[in-house]
Amino acid sequence: MTSSTNVLLIGTGGVGTIVAYGINYVGKANISVVVRRDYDKVSKEGYEIHSCDYGDIKGWKPDNIFPNVEAAASNQYDFVIVTTKNLPDIVKVEDLIDPVVTPQKTTVVLMQNGFDLGRPIIAKYPKNVCISGVSHIGSHNTNGVIHQTQKDKSLISYFENPNLTKEEQETKTKEFISIYSNEKNNCTYFPDAKWYRYRKLVYNATLNTVAALTRVDTGRLDFSGGLEAVSIPAMREVISIAKADGVELPEDVINLVVHSDDGDWFKPSMLVDIEKGNPIELEVILGNLLVVAKELKVETPILSLVYQLLKVVQFKLKEDKGIIDPLPEKRPISDKFYS
Repeated sequence: MTSSTNVLLIGTGGVGTIVAYGINYVGKANISVVVRRDYDKVSKEGYEIHSCDYGDIKGWKPDNIFPNVEAAASNQYDFVIVTTKNLPDIVKVEDLIDPVVTPQKTTVVLMQNGFDLGRPIIAKYPKNVCISGVSHIGSHNTNGVIHQTQKDKSLISYFENPNLTKEEQETKTKEFISIYSNEKNNCTYFPDAKWYRYRKLVYNATLNTVAALTRVDTGRLDFSGGLEAVSIPAMREVISIAKADGVELPEDVINLVVHSDDGDWFKPSMLVDIEKGNPIELEVILGNLLVVAKELKVETPILSLVYQLLKVVQFKLKEDKGIIDPLPEKRPISDKFYS
């Protein structure tokens, strides 16, 4: 394919690979990907895709496949899409993408879970557009075999950059939609990234986190009393932060969120990660929210306690993965005085 638009996607899990395939399907851009875990297999055989949107495809390869971001830096890109998990306490996205972002040229697309994700990107690249992509899709990658079981629906907007005009940011956002949206997926423009991400936090900062902390699904959280004792009061704190930030959420948002898992013994993403022994997206779901709450002088006693307890959980997850330096065999004696 010959196109003047170059796109790089970092994070070829179940979601990222379907996004890359969707861009390739439209045919308006050259799509390159960074593949780390499955590089040898994918570079030789391509992806095997079983998709509820696109059907069964064998041996699909994007235009370029790179083993790491540094190797991808041989090209310049109009769009860099990040679909990895966002774990800034392990790898900061703004550092990860640095080799492939051209100042004042590359538009950064964050198709990731979390809140206020654009802040560090805009701080590092003040003249680059940063797009928000909220993806609703069921898809997973097992050794280069993709199983997409729920349709690809995404809401695309932008993180407001005060250094750029609204028109510049809207134009780039709609340009991205034009290279990704097709008759098989549902990719639409949503004008207010902040509103939508606050709306998601009413669930993610309160049910996702508390389920992870207690190691129970949302149904058992309800039956045990934890829903009304902890999660719903935490939801009210999220709503208060949003209001102080100029965002009015619907009056029935708590009721809608509480009933969103009706009929399911549902395990949210953080709980699933903990059960797998993987680090959790604590900072982007809850840490960033608490930074904003502090800036706006909103009291958050419940959210703050949940955050501090989950930091302990995260510490142990990182220790078990060898991400942090091993602790000494014998615990050092501290002379710190506590009162």
